Amino acid sequence: MSKKILIMAGGTGGHIFPALAIAIELKSRGAIVEWLGGNKGLEKTLVPQHGFKLNSVYSSGLRRKSLFIILKAVILLGLGFFQTILVFIKFRPDKVIGMGGYASGVGGLVSKIFFVPLIIHEQNTIPGTTNKLLSKFAIKTYQAFEDSFIEDVDATTIGNPILFKSQQKNTPHSIKNLLVLGGSLGAKKINKTIPKIHTPLNIWHQTGANHLESTKSNYNKSTYTSLKLEPFIDDMSTAYAWADIVICRAGAMTISELIESKTLALLVPFPFAVDDHQTKNAEYLSKKGASILINESEFNAAIIDKKLSELSAEKLQEMTKRLELLSVPSPEKIIVDYLLG
Repeated sequence: MSKKILIMAGGTGGHIFPALAIAIELKSRGAIVEWLGGNKGLEKTLVPQHGFKLNSVYSSGLRRKSLFIILKAVILLGLGFFQTILVFIKFRPDKVIGMGGYASGVGGLVSKIFFVPLIIHEQNTIPGTTNKLLSKFAIKTYQAFEDSFIEDVDATTIGNPILFKSQQKNTPHSIKNLLVLGGSLGAKKINKTIPKIHTPLNIWHQTGANHLESTKSNYNKSTYTSLKLEPFIDDMSTAYAWADIVICRAGAMTISELIESKTLALLVPFPFAVDDHQTKNAEYLSKKGASILINESEFNAAIIDKKLSELSAEKLQEMTKRLELLSVPSPEKIIVDYLLG
């Protein structure tokens, strides 16, 4: 009989995309998969698009809120708790895997009540509140990056599952192709700064949906050899294969995509991320000599030109070797082996 697996993830793409990679691998092996998520996050569209049943429950954050909002959140979480119990009664999962987010937290607690084995995966270098709590009674804990959890948790480091398969690429001898990523929403600081650089490059720039025209107006012919502007890049495998180097934020999935595709980067962490986790993500690569970290307060055209000029063929080769050492092939298969074992 096919095993029934409940995936719990919601809110942001950082939780949802690696969970989708796991769901697709589970489905390919004949498992019956359902999803537990919130009623407002990206999962509402992404999960059904990939052909999985979504059980939406009420959820809400509690951090950095006013007293009124906290009280409202407690009520919503209470309703979500009873909705989640009904999901467990109806679906009767053999195992559950939590990827983070508030629905995952409620689902993890319910799994303990029903004695359903819980597995969790943490995508960031700093564990979220939900996964910190669930790690205390999960039967298996995975982490994308070394030393995210304390030693007592005994987490296994496997990287982040990603949805695309990377293409083969050679280590560049010089920087000719620059890929610029600001996330799906864009990054104003990056969008304003890249057009001011003087290094002649072929540029492929993801601007974000709301920043295409403003970014286009910032460019003039002297700043690039060729230019391609897009609000969003669907084919990231091709984009990474094309790039000699990337300038981007330092979200956990971006870091994992860089490792998987063996692509070098100048990382500009978003300084207002919760717990400053993007800086910690960037440091994971930069301290190992596998990328270059530039704080947003220091990020300007002159520093970009300087950093690019310092990347000799030998330096690029060394950084690529260090990046390759961090790769763990197919994390989703490792997780699914455990879920179905």
